[in-house]
Amino acid sequence: MTHQVLLIEDDKELASLISRYLSKNGLDVNIVNSIAAFKAHFDQLQPDIILCDVMLPDGNGFELFPQLKKHFSCPVLFLTALDSDRSQIKGLNLGANDYLIKPIRPELLLARINNSLRLSGKGEATKAIGQLKLDTTHRLLHCKEQQLNLNDDEVRLFSLFIQHYPTPLSRETLFKEIIGREYDGLDRAADLKVSRLRRKIRDHGIEGLDIISIRGEGYLLQVPTEQDA
Repeated sequence: MTHQVLLIEDDKELASLISRYLSKNGLDVNIVNSIAAFKAHFDQLQPDIILCDVMLPDGNGFELFPQLKKHFSCPVLFLTALDSDRSQIKGLNLGANDYLIKPIRPELLLARINNSLRLSGKGEATKAIGQLKLDTTHRLLHCKEQQLNLNDDEVRLFSLFIQHYPTPLSRETLFKEIIGREYDGLDRAADLKVSRLRRKIRDHGIEGLDIISIRGEGYLLQVPTEQDA
């Protein structure tokens, strides 16, 4: 399956260079050079991932972000020359999947794109463990003939838990992959997302499915066994 990349970048030479490199590596790239161009063509696009510059000729990528998430349920990566910690924190706190500083090596850009696709589940439509099946395309979890609707964050979390199953998922890994920066030992942002997902699972009442805390190791996904059937 060829993944679709939407590149929102006003530097036409840079956009062309990025497009050529990504195309050579199996990605289809659609380029728009402004917010106005995006608004004029968004209904013709079906991106699997979005690269968005922050400083655009007719506005700000941060301000455009809510519209991107309104129309598309896919990862958004900010690609910008703004390298201040404040700008990076703002972009990640908005909900972006990554924040890439220009100039960036093409190989690293491709790796970050593939990583975001993998975590979002776009790289694989269905992931399964035993009686649990995660449908990333429709954001649905199927388990023991029950179905649970998920949001984007929950799909990313389940994808990460399934990827690491049956070993515990450390806070350091969770924080880096889900929040987008290194864990400082104090920030509880990733823990809060896990707690919300665990509450949702327990409220739904699927016997044998849970997320448990393991002291000193992190979180472990529990999956129903055949005996739970």
